[in-house]
Amino acid sequence: MTKGNLTADAVEDTEEGLSPEQSRARARLRKLIDERGIKPITIEQLRAMGDVWPEDESVDEFLAWREEQRRTSR
Repeated sequence: MTKGNLTADAVEDTEEGLSPEQSRARARLRKLIDERGIKPITIEQLRAMGDVWPEDESVDEFLAWREEQRRTSR
């Protein structure tokens, strides 16, 4: 896409308060998503992922562990 060749979506985004550069970036992202066939996650997929995180583990504990790992790896 060239600078002067905006799609209808990009023009609409500009009206939403995005700069022309942001609109072009969003249009490129939409094009990549379409080309790769990426689809939104379904409710069924989200429910299936519910079993990924162990119930007895706190997200806060995980984040604290991750931060500690980052500090010690520096």
